[in-house]
Amino acid sequence: MREKRKKHLAIDPRSGLLMIILANVISFSQNSLWVEFGLIGYLAVLFFICGKIKAGVKWAVIYVAVYLIQCYLLPISPKIIAVAFTIFLSITRRIFPCLMVGGLIIATISLRYFIVGLRKLKFPNKLIITIAVTLRYFPAIREEIGHIRDAMKLRKVRGLQKVEAVMVPLMICASNTAEELSAAAVTRGIDNPVKKTTTVNLKFGLLDMLSILIIAGFTVAAFIL
Repeated sequence: MREKRKKHLAIDPRSGLLMIILANVISFSQNSLWVEFGLIGYLAVLFFICGKIKAGVKWAVIYVAVYLIQCYLLPISPKIIAVAFTIFLSITRRIFPCLMVGGLIIATISLRYFIVGLRKLKFPNKLIITIAVTLRYFPAIREEIGHIRDAMKLRKVRGLQKVEAVMVPLMICASNTAEELSAAAVTRGIDNPVKKTTTVNLKFGLLDMLSILIIAGFTVAAFIL
């Protein structure tokens, strides 16, 4: 029996990859403020539609803060501060749509769906293995950092001792985690060259088609305007 998707709406991994490609094209080709505002607004709405309201609000607030700082705060700031942050904020605004699409993919698409999508797109198996292990690696490291922080609180580690207390166990955990994830992936037969079967049923929905059409429209507008 095929596995059902989650109750809230979610984008297909394949449409997510296409969206992030189009977002990159828009980010480095558009010079229209209205295209930028429209794309950010639509991506925020897409977060809401997919049930990630808090994440959508967070991304929108961060963008508004970056825009206000760049347009209103930096012009009245001391020259050294303006020079130091202008380039950083400009690049941040440029790549912000890409970051939002990436955040949407991470928030709404589980790793197993993402891997199935890559296989349907005929990605090389070596690349799929690398992506799968990498995407599992960072959450595992984040969990280990949480354990290290809890241990420091129990032992009341203070001041500069925190640097040693974090870095040493983190380096050891990072090495061990990489080996464990690689062993787990091999044990599950991820490197087996035979064709993989899955209970996941991926198909393009109305949300996927609308999202691709809308972002494609923004792409055209970026070149026209």
